[in-house]
Amino acid sequence: MQKRLTMRNRRRNLERLARDVPRGLKSKDDVLEVARLMWEQIDTPLSLGLWLLVKNEQVVDALRVDFDPSRYLESQWKLARDDYQAISFLRKFPFVLEGIDRISAAKEKFLEAEELCRLTNRRFLSTSHRGINPRVEPIIMLARRKIGGWLGNLNGKSWALRCRFGPGVDARNKGARVSAYYKLSCPSVTPEFQEGALALIRSHPAWERILLGFPSEASSREDYLQIDGTTTIQEIRKRVSQKVEVVPGNRVTFVPKTALIDRCIAIEPGMNIFAQLGLGALLRSRLKSRAGLDLNTQVPNQLLAQLGSSFGEIATIDLSSASDTVSTELVRELLPEQWFKAMDWCRSRRGVLQQGSQDIEITYEKFSSMGNGFTFELESMIFYALALSCAEHLKLNTSDILNVRAYGDDITVPVGCVNLLEEVLSFCGFIVNPRKSFSTGVFRESCGADFFDGKNVRPYFLKEFCGTAQSLFRLANGIRRAAYRRNLGFGCDRKLRPVWVHVVDRIPNSLRDLRVPYRSIGGIPWADIESGDGGLAVNHDEALSSPYVRFNTDYMAGWLYAELQACPVVKRVSAEYWDEFYLYSLYASRDGTSSDSTTYDLVVGRGESRRRLNSGAFAPDWLTMGQWL
Repeated sequence: MQKRLTMRNRRRNLERLARDVPRGLKSKDDVLEVARLMWEQIDTPLSLGLWLLVKNEQVVDALRVDFDPSRYLESQWKLARDDYQAISFLRKFPFVLEGIDRISAAKEKFLEAEELCRLTNRRFLSTSHRGINPRVEPIIMLARRKIGGWLGNLNGKSWALRCRFGPGVDARNKGARVSAYYKLSCPSVTPEFQEGALALIRSHPAWERILLGFPSEASSREDYLQIDGTTTIQEIRKRVSQKVEVVPGNRVTFVPKTALIDRCIAIEPGMNIFAQLGLGALLRSRLKSRAGLDLNTQVPNQLLAQLGSSFGEIATIDLSSASDTVSTELVRELLPEQWFKAMDWCRSRRGVLQQGSQDIEITYEKFSSMGNGFTFELESMIFYALALSCAEHLKLNTSDILNVRAYGDDITVPVGCVNLLEEVLSFCGFIVNPRKSFSTGVFRESCGADFFDGKNVRPYFLKEFCGTAQSLFRLANGIRRAAYRRNLGFGCDRKLRPVWVHVVDRIPNSLRDLRVPYRSIGGIPWADIESGDGGLAVNHDEALSSPYVRFNTDYMAGWLYAELQACPVVKRVSAEYWDEFYLYSLYASRDGTSSDSTTYDLVVGRGESRRRLNSGAFAPDWLTMGQWL
């Protein structure tokens, strides 16, 4: 009994210490100290120049240095790798710097994208737009036929069955109240989609009953009419509509993107995102089965980027503000009418943007923004159709056409159709990002994979202050993972070892005993691995010194270890809210409540979690990354 209490206290002390590490990277100076150490160890003219800029308090100038792969010869891949890491380490860190207003820069870019969409809409609405550019018009016509064949007829039942809530915030639910339990009882909708939202609610009798406060014994509208004969169907529908908050549109907000600018996103009303995600899932399914475009994996794009880097026959193209420049009239031009009407019905046509102390309402020129539930699938389909049409129009051979892919705005195409595709994209209102698009040289970048002459040179990006154990674990593991990539999987680059040791030294001794394995990413031929943030990822021989790592003596061979694990907060439902939980259970399982009697009255709070020590984590094998070489 005493031993059990001692272990429980030790576990609680570790969890408490993990929440706030005394020597974490909690200030700008702490972060810059790590960056200066990395630049000093990399020891190239560029990295030492960054070191001098920061030493002289010219942080903004250091952050504005760009990586230009054309400056390096093929034989200089190690120098290119080092400089790329030096430039990238702080590029995405959310600094607060004098003279830099990330939100204002993002707002300016947002408004520029709206103006570009306005001009694109005007171009497509013009009766004379056909024939203006004889090179572009046949591409658009071919893309429209392709999209029509891929999508086919829109089946309302298939759409409704795929509708779901997302994991994030919506117009009425934020913070810890973002699980479906809260979204089901606090719906919101735009005026244009109000009837659609009510139809979705009416199609789920339990949902409608909860919103109306029907008594438990009433399982349908007809039952309720028998109990309260004074209420009509029309009155019930009116009462349902009063429970759904009507909002003008989505709310524009900003999240960190780089050290110099934020990213613009939009928070959608709950019922709109419910329907949008259903359309997105249906789009994704049709594209996979009919177009051969699998949006559930980035590996094909990454493989093509590596081939392009090795042999130079494949280009990678990236667009600036792609989601914000998909104009309404372009979508109308390319999509079948019934699909366009469905998307137009449930999208937010207006947005609320905060300017100073006031909220201003904007009528969108764009069709959908980042935050809309089908934007990713829609833009992927449009870019894939345009790129594929360019390749076929140029009569490229079958092997070249197979090199056409799109994952969001990450596009891969044969080098031979780059010029035509860029012309088509420009006509459609998109801006090719020259800093991240490559059709010459030996560097390619796509879907988070960067290659120089076929070698993986993906750098590590620091994106957060590190005041907790898991954030320090994430930083240390990321540095070691980058060191492993830099040596192409043959041990870890010793240049980064002092940086890794510096970060590990900031982790309290008792937490350093949490040793976890790296895992190889299956199906990828280049050297890449992944790890969680629940502990310090190390080699197998280094893990054996931890008291938490032991061989599994049960029926399954492998290793048991301890890690900090994110555990959602679970709340017990009181009898007063039993009907709401019943609805939540129906939604979560889609075919009935859980059969586990021990959890029948528990609700998982999706928006909040606590770190708990899991001493029984299992790994069937333990990847060894080799020594520091």
